[in-house]
This record gives sequence, structure tokens and C-alpha cells, in this order.
Amino acid sequence: MTAVNPKWLLVDVYIDIASSKTGSSRKEFNRMLNDCKSSNIEIILSKNISRFGRDTVEVLEALNQLKVLGVPVIFDQEALNTADIDDELMISIIESITQAENKSRGDNIKWGIKQRAAQGTSKLYNRKCYGYFNDADGNLAIDEKEAKNVRLIFNLYLQGKSVLGIVKELERLGIKSPTERLHGPREQLT
Repeated sequence: MTAVNPKWLLVDVYIDIASSKTGSSRKEFNRMLNDCKSSNIEIILSKNISRFGRDTVEVLEALNQLKVLGVPVIFDQEALNTADIDDELMISIIESITQAENKSRGDNIKWGIKQRAAQGTSKLYNRKCYGYFNDADGNLAIDEKEAKNVRLIFNLYLQGKSVLGIVKELERLGIKSPTERLHGPREQLT
């Protein structure tokens, strides 16, 4: 981020992970707002508006809450600091444009996936994944010695573990990813 200040102290990183299919309860986002209410946070840095909220209404509601609490938000990509601007219109316009771009991008990605699948050129199954290998014909085949990892992940999922919970359990057990790296926080940040 360009908004770096050596006098600032990083309190925490708040990341909600959800697919567009499942949505999200925004647990981390709500935790961040609660930390602001508890006066644990004095300023919030966000890469951009679209990472801050899912839609214009959510962004504006959160910004209004934070304004009342006296917690400014800096959006790096848009070069906006809510402490310097009092113009909700600007933020709502940018958020609306971003929301429309994200929907268009998502529609284009879905269309591309469908087209490649219909043409038989999809690379979806060409990546390395747990418990499988590519046979002589290039098809996925079960690798019995790694299949136990697939079963473990599936069972952890059925137990209600989140993606991060599963990754932490795999790391605890010393199980490497398909790229032969341990599942640690560093891998997730790269």
C-alpha cells in the first residue's frame, strides 16, 4: 500500500473467504467493526473499495458506522481517505462502477469456462490435485497413496471446518500441498 506510515502499528488483518456461490457471513468484517467499536483500531487500510464491501449499500453502511466511531478508512487503489472527504456520492459511484465491473468480469469468466468445456479445451483438470495423477492418456487417475489426503479433507469439511481450518489441520499434520509445499500462512500470502 502506498499509505504507509512508520508510526502506525498493525493491529490485525481481517480476511473473509467465500465464493460467490456460497456467499459469506463476513465474520472477519464484523470482527473488524467490533474492534473499531472497542477502540482497538484507529484507522483501516483497504486495498480497494471492492475488497472492503460486497455492494454499495454494505460499503456505505459500514463507512457511516466508522465515521460515527471516528475511524477513517483509506482505500489505496482509489486514493481515497474517508477522513479527507465528506462525499459519500464519490464512494458510492466508485463502488457502483466496481460492482458492475465485477459482475461483468464474473459473467465473462463463466462464459469462457463453458466455451472451453464445450470445445474440450478446458484446462480445469490439468492441474495437480490431491490424490490424483495424470495417466498416460492425460486423464486424472486415483493415486491410492495420496487418496487418504482427499478423504481427510472431505471428512474435515463434513465436520464443518472452514478452508483455513482445513489448511491449518493439514499443516499441523505435516501434509504437503500438491506442489510439495507445506500449507502455511506464507503460502497463502504469496
